Amino acid sequence: MRPPGGGVEAVIRSGFGDGRDGRKEHSSGPGRALQQRCRSCSIELFLRLRAHNAKPHRTPTEPVLFDKSVIILVVSREILEGSVVDRNAAFIANRIDDIGYRVRTIQVVDRVEGEMVAALKWALDQKPTFVLMTGGMGPNWDDNSRACLAQATGLPLAEDGKALEYIANSYRRQFAKEVVADAELNDSRRGMAKVPKGSICYENTVGTAPAVQLRVGSTTVFLLPGVPAEMQRFFASNVMPVMSAEGPDTVRGERQIDYHGHDESSISRALSDVAKKHPLVSIRTRVQGIDHSRAIRIMLVSEHQDAVALNDLLDRAENDMRDRLGLELQTRPTDASTVGD
Repeated sequence: MRPPGGGVEAVIRSGFGDGRDGRKEHSSGPGRALQQRCRSCSIELFLRLRAHNAKPHRTPTEPVLFDKSVIILVVSREILEGSVVDRNAAFIANRIDDIGYRVRTIQVVDRVEGEMVAALKWALDQKPTFVLMTGGMGPNWDDNSRACLAQATGLPLAEDGKALEYIANSYRRQFAKEVVADAELNDSRRGMAKVPKGSICYENTVGTAPAVQLRVGSTTVFLLPGVPAEMQRFFASNVMPVMSAEGPDTVRGERQIDYHGHDESSISRALSDVAKKHPLVSIRTRVQGIDHSRAIRIMLVSEHQDAVALNDLLDRAENDMRDRLGLELQTRPTDASTVGD
């Protein structure tokens, strides 16, 4: 999201003057009429440019890699203070990458209503396939993820009958285990059943707060508890099936090459040349180790609707990369040699 005040808007203001740049405007006469016509033209030009730039433009040969995208929002003051380490985002990202989704960003948001609403609005404006928010789902006064989603989408909060039933079941179980002193649904506990209208709720068999699923245009939003044990259970049983059903219709593949050099800058040109030669392959690097034990791991990643074509694509890119780096290409075992025939 571009910061306000830049780009075309700044050009319009500086080029035609709106009284804020220190120049005096004509109040009447031909000069005023000309200025008004110029400003009208500039605004029309701005609106056309903004509409033109609303969607990314790709050349016919540019790859559409990882078209299904996800934005992860983590609600936690403790993570921002450094008192705890986020485990939820890493858990989610690792698993959805395996089924072909691209994580566009991971943001840690303070437990502040204004910041949470702004983060949700921004995420929905990007129109990802999924927005996954963890945290802020309990019975405490500042557990406000449900209310923030309602505010961000303009939907009313309403008590969901199924969610209320799930919460009652949870407290009965905890009372039977002597975890809580009573199973009565007070106002704080009932508050966890208030969700944006149209939501689907899922029972929490580990904790108390139900998970929430809401469709907003082309995006599906999941609100998940922040406690890792609860979040992971919901993700495996409720989120992953939905994501798999809407997942990419392409095959994803990757290759890795370990370059045992110590200087990334020495191979930058080779990586750039191979990337230009194979535009359908995404090239990434990661440095492992330190000093003389350092190695540079190069990842070649691509997608294709045909598995055979994908394998050929990655083979050619890997061969070219190894040729440029002077690395010997080890022959991969065939299916027969893999099973020992």
